[in-house]
Amino acid sequence: MTNGLAAIGLGLAGAMAGVPIAAIAYGAQLSGPVRLPARWWTGSPARPTEVIVTAALATAAAITAATTPPGIALPAFWLFTVVGVGLAIIDARCRRLPHRLTGSLWLSSGLSFLAAAILDGDVEPLLRAAGAGATTSAILLLVALAMPGQLGLGDVVLAGAVTFNLGWLSWQAAATGLLAGLVIQGSVSIARSRRRADRAKASPMGPALIAGWLLAVALAT
Repeated sequence: MTNGLAAIGLGLAGAMAGVPIAAIAYGAQLSGPVRLPARWWTGSPARPTEVIVTAALATAAAITAATTPPGIALPAFWLFTVVGVGLAIIDARCRRLPHRLTGSLWLSSGLSFLAAAILDGDVEPLLRAAGAGATTSAILLLVALAMPGQLGLGDVVLAGAVTFNLGWLSWQAAATGLLAGLVIQGSVSIARSRRRADRAKASPMGPALIAGWLLAVALAT
């Protein structure tokens, strides 16, 4: 019952947060800093249908409440859902993952996990999360340097944030989230390659990584 109420509460909070997230996501440009636009409380410059869809996607925060243990680390998962929706939209629209937003995922998870480790007197989950995030970032950075144009720095930072966040739950959750994201990305890339008009365009990786993260959280019961 408690988890159900938490899921409803965080889901509603996610829907409300989806309005400014829509404003940020649809106000983002191909380059330059990402800012909170004027009249962000209406979701502008996103169209009403785009605001509604973004808010609906942000209610996926309810999944985090239903599947993750209650505690001080829970806000990190809620924020990951909300910001992740914005990142997926920006990457799909602009083919970029702003470091200001991906960095906020690292920072919020790190602060929440550190506070939880101190209060619980258990640093093992924090060390596991740090190990998962650092390992993923290092490996994918080497791949990005070895294969220029195939993997962007924003993808590396987001993938590291995904495994850092999921590593708090378990090594299995971190591996599941990353592998699921890569499988989804590979499937989309194969489908796009069959369309002549899309062959020359790079597939955005952000939506696949966020989808993989959500799947891992949903399975981490």
